[in-house]
Order: sequence, then C-alpha cells, then structure tokens
Amino acid sequence: MTKVSCRECYFIKATGASIDHVISKIKSTIEEVGVPPKYHINVYKNVYACCGVSGSGIIVEITGPEEEKIRSLDLKAVAKILEICEKEGIEHHTLEPLDIG
Repeated sequence: MTKVSCRECYFIKATGASIDHVISKIKSTIEEVGVPPKYHINVYKNVYACCGVSGSGIIVEITGPEEEKIRSLDLKAVAKILEICEKEGIEHHTLEPLDIG
C-alpha cells in the first residue's frame, strides 16, 4: 500500500523568487540523487498566514511503499533546504515534523 509523507517549511522575509529558487535547487538535487522506482517526490510552494501576516513556505511530499525509504528521501530534501538557506541567507522559520500517513 502506498504511503504519503508531508513536511512543511515556513520562511520569514523570503520573496516568491527566492522560494522558487529553493524549490528548483531541491528538485535538481532530487534528480541527481535519483528516486527509486515506486517513489515520487513533489516539492511545491505553500502560502500561509500567521498572526495576520502572510508568508511563503515549501511543502515536500513523498509517496512510496516503504516508510523508511520515505524518511531517507525526506532527510535528503530537508538537508538541501537547510543548506540552501544557510548559503544564501534565507531565513527559515521552522520545519514541521514529518507526517507519514
């Protein structure tokens, strides 16, 4: 049975262009690492509101049959998000816990 994971990352003071840049870098990293057959990774922009202030975030969604492999792929994506943020001075607010259902 296919499992689906979801992890959200919220950003402070990030523009739509910088979020798009982070997403494209994550997607290129995923292509470099390779995704095993039966697994699929979606990375897309999310807009949220917190205390009346809107911001942007990223959602990493992974589908596949094995929970451990999903966790491994998720860690690679999260590591890349943090690396990009650190290198390019993008302030991230929080990384939500991984949710697999």
